[in-house]
Amino acid sequence: MNNKKLGLATLAVSLLTAPAAFAWPVNVSVGASTLGFGVQVATALIPSTLDAAVGLNRFNYNRGGIYTSNGDDIPYSGNLRFQTIPVLLDYYPFHGVFRITGGMMVNQNDISAVAGGGSGTYTINGDTYTAQQVGTLTAHIGWRRIAPYLGIGWGSKAARHAGFSMGFDIGALVTGSPHVTLTASNPTDNTQLASDVAAAQAKANNQASSYRFWPVIGLRVGYAF
Repeated sequence: MNNKKLGLATLAVSLLTAPAAFAWPVNVSVGASTLGFGVQVATALIPSTLDAAVGLNRFNYNRGGIYTSNGDDIPYSGNLRFQTIPVLLDYYPFHGVFRITGGMMVNQNDISAVAGGGSGTYTINGDTYTAQQVGTLTAHIGWRRIAPYLGIGWGSKAARHAGFSMGFDIGALVTGSPHVTLTASNPTDNTQLASDVAAAQAKANNQASSYRFWPVIGLRVGYAF
């Protein structure tokens, strides 16, 4: 009985200590790319062959002012927001630092702009309106929420041993065509204005339809624990 208990205890200790014996470093990295500033956590699924990584990229830029043209003054404000959540796999075909990266990103990138008031005029679909006729003119550009990613890179995300690491990435986020919306706050009492805003929106969507990829270039510095 004692030998049986000792055997079970030895087996339990072995099972508990086995993960530690084969544990691979977890790499935490920070960097900058065309998706903004980011942080990423990675670990090896198959040492020297396959890593898994998740992270967050963010960047926000606001700008406002007065647009002046031909004596017209139009106050405006705009916002550019980058926010993506990558869930990626990194494959090292030669078991070195070169990798092929694929996966998905939650894509919350968008661009918005608002103009209104002042003493200006707007030309919409070839017709001219005063700022009072238009009210507030709002534009928004968004992309699909779930976007595939494919790229290549150099530098192991899940470092082969504890310590610092560096990496470089180049690839493309498949965002699909951007969706443009354009609205004026006073079109309900002006059917011509409503028609022109709709036509301008359709034209903008048509012009933007060929831009289906977001290029990604980035550098990062990490530390593996």
